[in-house]
Amino acid sequence: MGDLYERTGSDFIGFYGFGRIPQITGKISDIYRIEQQQELQEEIVGHSVTPIFYTHLPYIAPIAMVLVNEDYIESFQRWAIVLLLLNALNVYLLVNTLDWRKFSKENLIILCAGAYLFDPTFSGFMNGQDTAILLLGAAIFLREFFRGNYFLAGLGLSLTTVRPQIALFLAIPFFFKYRKVFWGFAIGGSTLALFSMILLGVDGTFQFINSIRYIESTVWLEKHALDMPTISGIIRRNFEISNIEFVKNAVWAGYLLGIIAFCILWARSPQIDERHIGVLTLFSIFLLPYAHYHDLILLLIPIFCLLRLYQKAGTLPEAYLVLIPLVISWMSVLGFAGSGFLKFPIVYTIMAALGYLLIKAGPSLTGRSPVPV
Repeated sequence: MGDLYERTGSDFIGFYGFGRIPQITGKISDIYRIEQQQELQEEIVGHSVTPIFYTHLPYIAPIAMVLVNEDYIESFQRWAIVLLLLNALNVYLLVNTLDWRKFSKENLIILCAGAYLFDPTFSGFMNGQDTAILLLGAAIFLREFFRGNYFLAGLGLSLTTVRPQIALFLAIPFFFKYRKVFWGFAIGGSTLALFSMILLGVDGTFQFINSIRYIESTVWLEKHALDMPTISGIIRRNFEISNIEFVKNAVWAGYLLGIIAFCILWARSPQIDERHIGVLTLFSIFLLPYAHYHDLILLLIPIFCLLRLYQKAGTLPEAYLVLIPLVISWMSVLGFAGSGFLKFPIVYTIMAALGYLLIKAGPSLTGRSPVPV
């Protein structure tokens, strides 16, 4: 972290600004001022930079204000400790979606290690990203949904609003089935939104809206858009684009059509089980207009949905079952070998395999599942 490129290239610099700018200006409403973010980043590295503007939702700002100070590296280290602890909590919640008491001690350790060391998790960790909060919301949702606590599941899901596009994709279909999940999400999300507006005030809220508009107008032109695991990334990597606006609108249309398709599926399905949630999560990643490799941390949701199905059916020996998260993580790491040209082919192979195995677990997603919730 002593290298200037590593300092400016890390996403933590944005989170750092969330905490440091209010300490400097005395106003939390300044966190979305583009000039304030650029000035702080140039102060950190000691030279002019093309700033990494941070547009994540402001309810994480109080956490940043507690963790950071004038020492950038020490602040990063404190945030890293928080991420490691959150990761442990996420693994605990996910493992509790299974009947973990049936595992031997050795196999339980292997399962936990595979989930904890999941490669996209540590991609976010190394960048100082807040994807651990994203997974926390999804893990709470998964655990409480399978326990029949649907309103609490929705409240947990509201934490995924740290990535609003993912949150909406996951939540909206529940308006048509298990509506308590939707209302839990709506109430939790509205509470977080109200808290954010109170933090920012009127001026800060408009600054937030303006920063979102600025990022949306530039992100499709930036090189890192080529590194997205989403359908938009596939288009950017494989085609020469002359009309960015057309492609952007087409991607957004695909995202909205995906939500509509899952709403129809939810309405037509007699019940929602592991297969539905796993496939929904896979599409929420793939159809996103904007996401990066660290957002693949959400693949742990379909992975644990699949583990539940296998454990219930008893079709896979325990010793093989617990290896699934670790094997998928190893496959992900393999994609970075050499020139890294296998990175995305392996990611899409994993996603396709998870989708196939989840769908294969029952006669049809719109029929009654042999594996009840």
